[in-house]
Amino acid sequence: MHRIMRSAWPLQALMILTLMLWQTSVRAAELAGHIIMVKGDVSAQAADGSSRNLKRRDEIYINDTISTGAGSRVQIRFIDNALLALQSDSKLSIHAYQEADADGKGEKALMELVEGGFRTLTGTIGKGNKEAYRVDTPVASIGIRGTMYTTLLAKGKLIAGVWKGGITLSSSQGSFNLGQDADFNFGELGNSGFQGMLEAPQELDSADTSSAIPDDDAIAGDDTQDSSNLPPPDPATTSASQTGMNDRTDNRKIPGPLDQDADSGTEETLQESGNLVHNTQSPDIRLTAEEYTALMNSNHIGSIIVNGQVVTASAFKDGRGEPVFVSVDNDNGTDITRYKGASAEMLTGIAGIEWGIWNGTTEVPVTQQLDDNSLAVTVIQSPVLWVIANPVPEGNIPTSGVVSFNGNQAIGIDSQGNNLLSASGSFDLDFSDGAISNGFLSAEYADPRGDSQSVGGNFWNADFTGSINRNGRNSASAEMLFNSGYHGENAELDASASQFNGVLVAPDAGAFTGSFQLIDTNGDSAGGIVIWQQQSTSTTQ
Repeated sequence: MHRIMRSAWPLQALMILTLMLWQTSVRAAELAGHIIMVKGDVSAQAADGSSRNLKRRDEIYINDTISTGAGSRVQIRFIDNALLALQSDSKLSIHAYQEADADGKGEKALMELVEGGFRTLTGTIGKGNKEAYRVDTPVASIGIRGTMYTTLLAKGKLIAGVWKGGITLSSSQGSFNLGQDADFNFGELGNSGFQGMLEAPQELDSADTSSAIPDDDAIAGDDTQDSSNLPPPDPATTSASQTGMNDRTDNRKIPGPLDQDADSGTEETLQESGNLVHNTQSPDIRLTAEEYTALMNSNHIGSIIVNGQVVTASAFKDGRGEPVFVSVDNDNGTDITRYKGASAEMLTGIAGIEWGIWNGTTEVPVTQQLDDNSLAVTVIQSPVLWVIANPVPEGNIPTSGVVSFNGNQAIGIDSQGNNLLSASGSFDLDFSDGAISNGFLSAEYADPRGDSQSVGGNFWNADFTGSINRNGRNSASAEMLFNSGYHGENAELDASASQFNGVLVAPDAGAFTGSFQLIDTNGDSAGGIVIWQQQSTSTTQ
């Protein structure tokens, strides 16, 4: 009898161990993500009705319902690296969360916002198959066409805004797009229909201030101009190309900080500064933790002229004091551009504006990392011009009056490698509607032939109009449209291919810096950066 009992023990242990392993594997299969930040009262209710309080590093599972109390919030990293910041007094149910199998099939993310709101940066699920991702709400379902958005249930309405990419709101009233290739970045949907907006409504802005994933406000000011009286678009007939609202703005989007992960502080206390949480890890594999923290805390925006294109970007300084640029590409991914060498002609100008030239070489090239999920490097060996500045906050931009900007400070280089010898320009800005008029730019580069055979010299002249981004979140930014111009006496300006973008500079919009790329009808080009000061004013705030 004793021998039977002793011999049965290993079998019993094996059965228990097998059961434990089975339970662990099943639980792992149900894993949806883990908690990376908790503030206040946050709990999860499982499918069997049991409830548990959540703290940092806790796991969450499929069929969990996450709830936040008053003044509380939580941030979740899902298994596909998606991030979601659930605001206070909110409830989110996770019905399905599964990555693709080895054949690339079976991915699915299905959640339900029962009440409250959240901000999210979506992960790999839905990136290729948009149908794999859906968030249901009592008002409408949300599908993604991009990656970063905010949504809020308030008084029977669903309010949503897009910071990067696009989303679709679907209900019995129809489907309505926001963000990329749509007429509006913000909107609300309720019993009375859909209302599109060019700026974040107050309810959404208030909700965003409690989010642990900061928006573009951390880099450039918010725009609070009221556009609530705008008529909603007809989704059957209206497109971005018809209205022109969003069709030229995507390349000027400035990506803000995307995340505050996680393994920092203690489980009881988080070290916070404003709405930024200090990190020991970076959610972007291309940035170190120190670089990511520098990006989160930087107020710089700027631009680079690379491969014949003017690219607007966020910027921060690396440990050597050289700028690193983070920009949004045409596919709504982020690109990182940096230089391990030292800038030539690195200068500081009016209002703290900094500019310089990167003369990349085979040994020390300018590099770009164009894939969010890869360390692959693209080498740029041609010179790259850059400029960074602190944009003026939206609240400091006057709302009436006309001012003139002009000046002659500039650096630049043309497609023949010739340096900019001199440049001047001016424009008038009407703060009441943001319109830019009477714009003129003149630039002279070194004579590529070095003698009198180049009749008229290497001159570029162009006139332009434009506007500041009065209805956008990056309200200090400006975009110019060239109308006509010429290069020397033998070539006309290709106005449609040429670019000129800029920003009004802090603290009081008294200076402007812009980056231009001029292209003529022969394919020759010249790029440069200008700094112009406000010279006259009839402004009242």
